[in-house]
Amino acid sequence: MRASVGVVWRRKKLLLLPGITVAVVGGAAALVVWMEVLLGGSLALGVAGLVVLSFLAVCGTSALLVAAADALRGRPVGIRASYGRVAGRVRPIAGWAPIGLLQVLAAVLLVGMAWVLGSYLVVPALVLDGVRVREAMRRSREVYRRDRAEFMRGSTWMALPFLLTFLPSVVVFVLGLTATDRALGALLMAAAALCLWAGATVTAGLFGVFRARLYLDSNGVMAEPVGPVLHVSPLE
Repeated sequence: MRASVGVVWRRKKLLLLPGITVAVVGGAAALVVWMEVLLGGSLALGVAGLVVLSFLAVCGTSALLVAAADALRGRPVGIRASYGRVAGRVRPIAGWAPIGLLQVLAAVLLVGMAWVLGSYLVVPALVLDGVRVREAMRRSREVYRRDRAEFMRGSTWMALPFLLTFLPSVVVFVLGLTATDRALGALLMAAAALCLWAGATVTAGLFGVFRARLYLDSNGVMAEPVGPVLHVSPLE
């Protein structure tokens, strides 16, 4: 936890990437809902919209993981460069997006949790090592079986910022919703949304570093980076 906080603290761009993902996925979700209302509800559109949202979310997560891996290796972290390197892995990401969506639904229904947890490192394998979906799933399962205790302990600590901001945000939002003064109510609800967004962003940044570190450590050596690398001599 302390090491991940240190990495995020030194590389503030690791907090900007989750913010971008939330904005993009949120905007796309609003567009899907608007189209559903406009068309009177369509099952095909709803399913397609969920798959697209899953794809966008995985792309955002992939960019964060690439940036986190660069930070852990002591390399510069670039927003545009991270997305550019993820663009080269669009096909396997698109192949994983429907499976990831099914996992989210399974987690919501509290079924198949072993499957969900065992696939925790699939996306790092896809974007950091450039492997196929099936190979990424195999690697993820192996790491989870071997390092299950570390995974559970680290995940609990990484989720702490969100857990600390969730309940206060809900309380403040309810107070704003029931306030007799409309201006005060709007202010309270906006503050609650901002607090929750901040907690979720910090948590996402920490999880990105944790997942990248866990995957790289599981290999025993640093994975080869995706895309071209600038080689610098020791004298330079």
